[in-house]
Amino acid sequence: MAEEMNYRFGSDKADAVDVVHWIKTAFALHLRTSVLEFLIYPYEVDEFIFTSSLCTCDTLETLKLGSLILVDIPARGSMKSLKTLHLIHAFYTNDESICNLLSGCPRLEELVVERTCEYSVKFFTIKVPSLQRFRIYDDNDEDEFVGYVIDTPSLKYLEIGYLGCPQFSLNALGLLAVYIARVSNVISESLVSVRRLVLNVSTSMTIYPPTGCIFYQLVYLQIYTPEPGWYDLLTWMLEHSPKLQVLKLVGKYRIKPDYHVLGWEWNKPKSVPECLLSHLETFVWRRYDWKREKEEEVATYLLKNARGLKNATFSTGPIEPGQLDKLKQRRRTRKKIGWCAQGF
Repeated sequence: MAEEMNYRFGSDKADAVDVVHWIKTAFALHLRTSVLEFLIYPYEVDEFIFTSSLCTCDTLETLKLGSLILVDIPARGSMKSLKTLHLIHAFYTNDESICNLLSGCPRLEELVVERTCEYSVKFFTIKVPSLQRFRIYDDNDEDEFVGYVIDTPSLKYLEIGYLGCPQFSLNALGLLAVYIARVSNVISESLVSVRRLVLNVSTSMTIYPPTGCIFYQLVYLQIYTPEPGWYDLLTWMLEHSPKLQVLKLVGKYRIKPDYHVLGWEWNKPKSVPECLLSHLETFVWRRYDWKREKEEEVATYLLKNARGLKNATFSTGPIEPGQLDKLKQRRRTRKKIGWCAQGF
């Protein structure tokens, strides 16, 4: 039994008939892993078509399809052992080709999808009951593309990045960990089951679940703070995460920071959130900009109200000698709480 075969084509053109023959020969050897990609520019070769006749290897466990591959599967495939599938900048004939490819993988556990400009797909539907890990990065802004329909009841780990489509439907009530970056419209009750959540989003983007959704299972929250406005997201999450134990804020590295940002107003919680009163034990703030008054305000509020806090760590950028006295004074005012400041 062959373990693995990789096909990577460079600037030398390969005849499609030969490629199909090689793949079928490899599949006949009952291999477990196959990688197929074209490392060339679009104008140098026509797209290679991955058809239903190539979805017939019942021993294949890992399949990775790279750029300039056209997935054209008019009928359901059969890859009964496939557990890992990567679709990296592949193209698709239509919506049905995606459904037929995935429906032929009854044991699929990991799916990676990376897409860019594409006009042939309206809805990217992922209905895989066995799927446990899913990563998607999509900067497709074509008008023809409407969005994703994801029905994955066994999904545990989800990573989403650069998703700008108008619609996103998610059914994954067993999620444990989620990473969201640069997403404009991920609104789903499915997110409230997570235990670990990382948010790296622009403040102008809406990511709040519907009213009434509470993150009862969330114990770890990490928020990136790239621009003014992230504090509203922080407030919302604190109010809706009653069991939160670990809070981590990650600031933006600024070469020439502007310490007088207009419109920077923080609406504090109307009452102290339950997580601060009873559960928060660890608070970490990386690249904390202690010279910004509003960041100072947020830090002071959290340290003052987190009654069960055991460890608070602030790390900053380089500190100039003339600023040390001011920083030491602020540190003395919080000594009784037990937080530490680190420079790097």
